[in-house]
Amino acid sequence: MGVHDGHRDRLRARFLKEGIQGFEEHTALELLLFYARPRCDTNEIAHALIRKFGNFSAVLDAPMEELTTVDGVGENTATLLKLIPELGAYYLESRGEAGDILNTTEKAGTFFLPKFFGKGNEEVYLACLDDKRKLLRSTCISKQGIVNAVSISTRKIVAEAVRSNATGAILAHNHPGGLALPSANDKLVTKQVFQALRYVSVSLLDHIIVADGDFVSMADSGFFESLGRDSY
Repeated sequence: MGVHDGHRDRLRARFLKEGIQGFEEHTALELLLFYARPRCDTNEIAHALIRKFGNFSAVLDAPMEELTTVDGVGENTATLLKLIPELGAYYLESRGEAGDILNTTEKAGTFFLPKFFGKGNEEVYLACLDDKRKLLRSTCISKQGIVNAVSISTRKIVAEAVRSNATGAILAHNHPGGLALPSANDKLVTKQVFQALRYVSVSLLDHIIVADGDFVSMADSGFFESLGRDSY
């Protein structure tokens, strides 16, 4: 048995009994690092990561190239750290399935929030719905944006709606590091998408903007009234 094995066993046992909530940030990180560094003192690496980046979430959000500048953090360890928020988003998203009824702002916002979990760049999603507001298909339209700048392809949005045989659609995108408030460009894009979908008999019902775990509905703000859209 190695010098650290007893400590690792105790920490794992504590997690299995109590969960992660009572752990200090460096201790939670130390536990995670067990699975990347089986033969060294991960407590020291965890402390170094927290010192450099500030807190647990900042460590997971840090770029790969910055993570690997910390002593003891190689490519495998950095990959594990980057995997955690992605798996969290994947888990949350998998809980929302085709057949969900998105007939209120709250339901739509709750559906889209997990899709932007841990995302540092702007991404755009489209939910295609039937005439009862049942989800037919959810698609990522773009994930190539930088912070506060993303290209939205109206042609792709229309193609996705037609492919899904949708009668309604909800657009969503995020404002990383910003506020969940529509910009002038958001309003312009929303109008363009609304008009494009109308030509194929699909109603754009809302545009959800997500930031920092919160969301704003452009439909609730009154913007859609000027477009003459159908209600949820």
